[in-house]
Amino acid sequence: MASGIHVSDKDAIRILTVSNPSKRNAFTGRMTASLLAELDRADADPAVRAIVVTGADGYFSSGHDLQEVLAEPASAGDPVANAAFSRPSEILTPVIGAIDGPAYAAGFILALNCDLRVATPGARFCGVGAAIGLVPVGGQLSRLLDLVGYPIAYRWLATAAPFTAQEAERHGFVTTLHDGEHALDGALELAEQIAKVSPAVVAALKGGLSHTLHHGSDAGRAVESQLAALVRALPDGDEGVRSFLERRPAVYPDRPTNLPLQIEKVLA
Repeated sequence: MASGIHVSDKDAIRILTVSNPSKRNAFTGRMTASLLAELDRADADPAVRAIVVTGADGYFSSGHDLQEVLAEPASAGDPVANAAFSRPSEILTPVIGAIDGPAYAAGFILALNCDLRVATPGARFCGVGAAIGLVPVGGQLSRLLDLVGYPIAYRWLATAAPFTAQEAERHGFVTTLHDGEHALDGALELAEQIAKVSPAVVAALKGGLSHTLHHGSDAGRAVESQLAALVRALPDGDEGVRSFLERRPAVYPDRPTNLPLQIEKVLA
């Protein structure tokens, strides 16, 4: 597989595969820009109900291409250059990381910012910043704390030591430990479950949960009724109730194109 971000679809699921075979899927600047563009493109497509990000050839990503980092040292901590790695947490479409092998440095940040993480037993994680003289960025000082708590987040970042998929699952960082050969299979199973429910509800709940994480539980409670009313005005609720009464699977419409803007206004 040639270097780049490869795009494919499985029904309503968009699959983004990171590929840089000679460097364990390290990100070049071109690949980073491409990942950001593809995440935004998928999020803007109402037919896409879930995104899965994975790596080619048994590796998730070893991080940045260090040859480029040496040539342009500021790029390693540049929030603009690194926007792609935190983007999964900012869009309303659910993003699942399918992780085989190493997810180090920028690869760790990308995995961290996915909504859910499915990993095979051989996956390894590492926030390498302290070991290479860089302050951890991209949510490592905030989102990681929310996920695993202070002592674990501090130990992982301050030691910059790799940790296993089993340890990651034990502390809630890995959502599902997949026993199969490829994490992508487990991630697709999870994505298919999400794709069957109301995409409008999924978008609203991601927005609401993110709002609560950033602003606290009182702020989260304050927007719950507004988000519920926003989605209740759509056909999804009627379809859900009708399908239950008729004892058939619900068939939900795609998310309205203007729903993200409406959710943004509620959360503003």
